[in-house]
Parts: sequence; C-alpha cells; structure tokens
Amino acid sequence: MKLKKSYKWLIATTTLIVLALVGTYFYRHRFDKYELTQEEQQQTILEAQTEGKTLVAYFTWPTRDDVDGTTSASRLTRDGKLYGNTEYVAGIISQKFGADLHHIETERTYPSTVGAVLDDTKEEHNRGDYPKLKSHVEDMSQYDIVFIGYPLWWYDMPMALYTFFDEYDLSGKTVVLFTTHGGNRFCRTLRTVQQLEPKAVVMQGPAIFDREMDKTEEQVSKWLEMNKFVK
Repeated sequence: MKLKKSYKWLIATTTLIVLALVGTYFYRHRFDKYELTQEEQQQTILEAQTEGKTLVAYFTWPTRDDVDGTTSASRLTRDGKLYGNTEYVAGIISQKFGADLHHIETERTYPSTVGAVLDDTKEEHNRGDYPKLKSHVEDMSQYDIVFIGYPLWWYDMPMALYTFFDEYDLSGKTVVLFTTHGGNRFCRTLRTVQQLEPKAVVMQGPAIFDREMDKTEEQVSKWLEMNKFVK
C-alpha cells in the first residue's frame, strides 16, 4: 500500500513539473509570432549592410549612486560601477564594433526604484506621451548601421524610443534592435519599429534575459557570428 501511494505521489509530482516547464516555455515564447522567422531574418541579413560606420544607441533603466544594483534584476554592478542592463549590453556591442555610443536621455527624470519606474511609465504609456530628449545624435547621416537597445516596459518600448524614432529618419540604414527583458524578448516592438522606419532594414539583434546578464558577452558574440556581423 505504501509503495502504491509513493508511486502515485511520484506520478503526480512529475506531472506537475512537466506542466510547469511546458507552461513556462509557452509563457516565455508567447510573443514569438511577432518576431522575424528564421527565413525572414536570413533575408533581412542579405539586405543589410554589415560593414560601415556604426552607432549604438540605447535607453536604459535609471541609475543613481544610492541605488543598490544587487537588489534589482534591471541593474548590475561591474568593477564597482552601477549599470542599467541595457547600458551594459550597449557597451559590449560598442566595444566589439569600435562603434560610437549614444545614451538616449530624456529631459524628464524617472524614479529610481523599479516599482516606481513601472508605475510611472505605465501612466506615460497610457497617455501616449512622447518625452522630450535632452541628448541628440549630432549627425545621424554618417552611420550605416544603428544598433538600438531598450528594456521592455509594459510589453513595449519605453516611450522615449518613440520620440527617438520620430526625431530621426533611418531610411537606407540597417537598424538592429536589442533588448533586455524579463521573458518577453522583443514582444511586438520589432514590428512596431518596422512601421515607424519603413525604409530602413530592421532586424532583431541580441535579446538578453535579465537573469542571464553574466552571459551577455557570450550571447552577443554568438549573435554577431550567426548573423554575419563578425568583427
């Protein structure tokens, strides 16, 4: 009798684990339909410029010296310096290309704590506000390839990115998006950018999971090699 109960318990436990794993997989990939298929990505690579002057532009979580990076998955500390996750990824891409680095900054100041940022940006998103930028690219025309990175907020780009795309005409350029995320990768943002910049070649770049920031350099290098952006 005890053996029978143990066997039933084992089956039930195994079933729950399998269901949890399957559920997690589908949850993390539920927005994949909005991304490029492998065939679309390969076609985009054929159309893209993989050589030329490169800019890496990024918008990142707000950071301040009094914020503890060890308490949040949206920030990390390296060599005593606090980085937003997207800022960190942008720095690695910039180093690999010898590219210019541009921090997309807004005139308005966002809160520093994660909960407050999310509450604040939800209201901003719902209102459709385009925050004014205080940083600007001096001469966008000199760049052939533009990497653009951002965290996902409310299943979308931060509204500052809408301002950025509204400010610059990226026609004829290769635009490579990269994200830091909690499980949704690019969500719907790739299709959105294709609509905002219809005359650019827009492709999906590295998507770094917040909990795997320690693998950033490895994942960026792998993406560059697979997509023929080898530097």
